[in-house]
Amino acid sequence: MSRTTRLDPPLLLASQADKHVSYNEAMLTLDISVQLTIMSRASSTPPFDAKEGDCYIPKAPANGAWNGLHNQLVAFQNGEWQSVPVKAGWLGWLLDEGINIRYNGAAWNPVPVVSSVNPIDQVGINTTADTTNRLAVKSEAVLLSHPSEALGNLQVKLNKSQATTTGSILFQTNWSGRAEIGLIGSDDLAVKVSPDGTNFKTALSIDRTNGGLKSHGGLIDPNTGLRALTLIPAVVKDIWRSDMDSPATPRTYVIAGVSGDSVTLTTNDVEQIYNQALRGVSKVRIWNVSKTPAQAAWVKWNSSANIFNVHQASDVASWKAGEILRLGDPNPTSTNTLGMIALDISDYLFNSFGVVFPQRGLKLSVAVQGVGGWVSLDCSGNGAVGTTLGSSSNSDGSRQSAFADIFTPVLSPISNSNLLFLRETLVAPATALAATRLLRVVGLWV
Repeated sequence: MSRTTRLDPPLLLASQADKHVSYNEAMLTLDISVQLTIMSRASSTPPFDAKEGDCYIPKAPANGAWNGLHNQLVAFQNGEWQSVPVKAGWLGWLLDEGINIRYNGAAWNPVPVVSSVNPIDQVGINTTADTTNRLAVKSEAVLLSHPSEALGNLQVKLNKSQATTTGSILFQTNWSGRAEIGLIGSDDLAVKVSPDGTNFKTALSIDRTNGGLKSHGGLIDPNTGLRALTLIPAVVKDIWRSDMDSPATPRTYVIAGVSGDSVTLTTNDVEQIYNQALRGVSKVRIWNVSKTPAQAAWVKWNSSANIFNVHQASDVASWKAGEILRLGDPNPTSTNTLGMIALDISDYLFNSFGVVFPQRGLKLSVAVQGVGGWVSLDCSGNGAVGTTLGSSSNSDGSRQSAFADIFTPVLSPISNSNLLFLRETLVAPATALAATRLLRVVGLWV
């Protein structure tokens, strides 16, 4: 064999004379074919300023020194054009077009540029992807930019399968979650935070239907670290009312009988305890002070002038005729040292908002009038001395009203709402608190 099978340079033979000729021919072949660079394939005429080693692919119809060599590889060597044998599969860089081309045995064609890999199972950039994190990037920054042919728009999509699944962005510290933003288990946008990567609390959510923003943790004042209050409109309802002249609180009554959740009084004074306007709105705490210790029940309904119903029949199961009931907490009852009446407004919250929650305060309209002199209707959030606000009648007992903001920190023992405390007082020569007197909710502090 006198030539190689692939690039076709001559081989040196053992007894060959002028070995340098074969050697130089072989070197020139290698010089052309290795790291092949082609000047152009756009001309059919040899350039007059060709340099040693320049390669071309003549365009048909080739003429001059290229005559009959169109679509072949030619090289300018030793001052003349030489045809270079080419085999299928050869690659070359086409200098003037800036592309790679490949010879298929008959023609030179561009090598396809890989502009997409679709589909591909995993991609890791500077790190290793896995079956969970199929796209993994380890970098100090990631840039996504609009394409040059676009109008400047860029949109990133996170698509989940259904409303109850999650599509979100999770922020971590040392691989432990600290914040999450997205559609987390619902189609409402939520922001959640966590101190440990396990226990997450919703800080904000945005309703997908009306765009309403909910602040679950509230706004925190940066100076004090305390949660700021928000006043929200409320359904206007009377949470305390009496349409009957009454003595000051605390007031006492005598039991005539008990049946199930019904308690009958010896007098027609239920109106002093519970008005029908309070049905489905509030419950009033009353005490059996004949028991030791005193026992409490919550009045939820007035069946007649002398019968009321309680929240739990078990609370009054041991009550007997002749025992004394007191309207106004015994002193002390927790922080309530003023003997004030406790109101639970969980029914109002549920019927107005569909949920019972520990409201932080109430905005109230207070109206009161007396018989023959000065009387007052006062409220408190805990029944402690120095905490009451309300309204007083004129000195002749004529009606007065006022607005009062009462903050309510005491959780009800029978619901998830906070209690409101009230008392009714009179000063001689007043003989009674007159009908009608009331507490009316006009706003909620949350």
